[in-house]
Amino acid sequence: MRGMKKEKLSHAEENARAWMETISEQVAALEMDWERLEELRDTDPADLDEDERVELSELVNTAGEFEDRENVEDRIREEPLSVEVRSGWYSPGGDSFPEEFMILLSMGGPALRIIGELDENLQPIRCRLEHQDWGTPWTGWRDADRDVLETWARQFYYGD
Repeated sequence: MRGMKKEKLSHAEENARAWMETISEQVAALEMDWERLEELRDTDPADLDEDERVELSELVNTAGEFEDRENVEDRIREEPLSVEVRSGWYSPGGDSFPEEFMILLSMGGPALRIIGELDENLQPIRCRLEHQDWGTPWTGWRDADRDVLETWARQFYYGD
């Protein structure tokens, strides 16, 4: 709109935005139809109709730098600085099970993490992206897509 100023993002917010973009691209590549991509790639280009050429182009664009689904999974698992879990309150001598997780993506100024809860199957739920800069508290990133974060966070193992 005319006359409205665009809000300037802090360094930590820019980091969160960039990471969310990367995570979204990785999840899109993770969830795409890799078999269909290979099928279209293996077809003689002269035999593809216009719709198939468009579909091939879209799949290639979504795949980006990745060769296959396993390549995406590997990249996701290489991204974090750490993956940690913690349990809640329990009686001494009782069993403790992970209830929350944290995936640290960057630290210092700025720092970024994905945090959330673990369900009874140790699967991430209620994920959120939080950023922090020097001297500031952890703050939720308002533009984070929780479904995308949950899918991305499911690529890690949270058990013993």
